[in-house]
Amino acid sequence: MMRTRIDDLILYDGKGGRQEAACVLFDEKGIVAAGRGLKDAQAETVIDGKGLTCTPGWVQGHTHIAVDGLPNMQAQVMRDDTEAAVMASAARNSLRCLKSGLVAVRDMGTNFDVSIKLRDAINAGKLLGPRVYASGRVLCMTGGHGYYFGIEVDGADEARKAARAQIKRGADLLKIMATGGGQSKGMKAGVPQLSYEEIRAIVEEAHHAGIHTAAHAQGKEGVMNCLRAGVDSIEHGVTLDDEQIELMLKQGTYFCPTLMALWYVIEKGEASGIPPYVVEKCKIQAITHFDGFTAAYKAGVKVIAGTDAGTPFNYQDDMASEFIKMHELGMSVKDVIVSATRTPAEAFGVADRTGTIEPGKWADLTLIEGDPEADLEAFRRVKMVFKGGQLVYSNENGKDVFLPVL
Repeated sequence: MMRTRIDDLILYDGKGGRQEAACVLFDEKGIVAAGRGLKDAQAETVIDGKGLTCTPGWVQGHTHIAVDGLPNMQAQVMRDDTEAAVMASAARNSLRCLKSGLVAVRDMGTNFDVSIKLRDAINAGKLLGPRVYASGRVLCMTGGHGYYFGIEVDGADEARKAARAQIKRGADLLKIMATGGGQSKGMKAGVPQLSYEEIRAIVEEAHHAGIHTAAHAQGKEGVMNCLRAGVDSIEHGVTLDDEQIELMLKQGTYFCPTLMALWYVIEKGEASGIPPYVVEKCKIQAITHFDGFTAAYKAGVKVIAGTDAGTPFNYQDDMASEFIKMHELGMSVKDVIVSATRTPAEAFGVADRTGTIEPGKWADLTLIEGDPEADLEAFRRVKMVFKGGQLVYSNENGKDVFLPVL
C-alpha cells in the first residue's frame, strides 16, 4: 500500500472549514491525515500542491449519464433505442464526469437500467468512471414525464410492484416522476401526475429496502404530495414557497435545484434548436425558481448540487457552472463545496465513508488550480481527481490523462 502526500494546499474539508498551507496524506485504504504540520510524514509519492485547492471529491447530484446535452433531450432518448447505444453514451460521459472533477454521480434516469449496469461495470474495473448511485429507469404514470426511459404505473399497487422490481434489479435509489416537466412534449410542467398514494407506496418500498427516493417535482401540489409521502429529495422544485420550505426543514428533506437546466434553455433559446415548447415552459418556471432556491438556502434547507446534465446544452463535464450560479444567487463558496461533498454523502447514506476530508474516509479528492474564493473560474480548472486513493484523472500541460489506461 503506497502513501501519497500533497503539500502546500488550500484545503476545504467539506464541513465548512478551510486551511491554507495544508497537506493531505492518504493511501488506497483512505485518508490518513489532513491539515498543517504533515510535511515530515512518510510517503512514497509527494506532490507539490502550491497554487492548488483540494476539496473532497465532487458529487453530481442529478444527471442523466447516458444523455449528451443535445438541443432535444427527448429526441435523443427515443432515438437511442438499443441498450448498446445507451451504454456507449454512458461510458463516454463517465470520462467527461471525471475530467470535470466528479468522483461520484447520482444518475436520475436511463433507459434499459443502464446506469445500474454502468455502476457494476465500473465497480468491477471493466470501465473507468466515477462512483455511480443508480436509479435505472424512472417510475412515472402512463404517458407521464420521462415515460420514454421509465416504468409506467397506474395505481398504488402497480407503483409498489414497480418499486420492488427496481430494487430487485439493484437500484441505489428510486426516482419518482411526480409532475410534468419541461422536456416532455404534450404536457404542462408542474401538473401533478403520480398521486400521493402512488408516491407513498414507492417511498415505503424504498425505505423498507434501506434506499432513498428522489422526486422530479415542479409544481406546488406535486411537491406537497412528495413531502407528505416522505420523499427524501426534491428535484428542481421550481415553485418553492414558505409552506414548502417549512415542511422541508421540518422533515429534513434535501433539495437539488438543478439551476443550469433552466438557465441554458433560456440562454440558448429556440434559435439553438431547442423545441419551442421546452423554451416556453422553462421561461415560466424561471419566474419563481431562482428566488425559490435563494429562499430555501437562506432558510437552511439542505442543498445538493446537481445540474440535470443531459438536458439541452447542459453537458456532463460542466459542474462548475452550477457552482458559479449557486454562488451568484447567494450561496457562499464554502457552502457550495459542502453541497457537492458532505451533503450528498449524507443524502445517499454514505457519509460514514466519504464526503469530507478526515482520517478514515475514502480518499476521494478533487484538486483545482487557484482559489475559488478569489476566482470562481477556478472550479473549471480541474487538475487532479483521486478516487479511493487512486489517481484517475489529471490535466498535464492542458492534456487530459485518464488512469488507469483502459
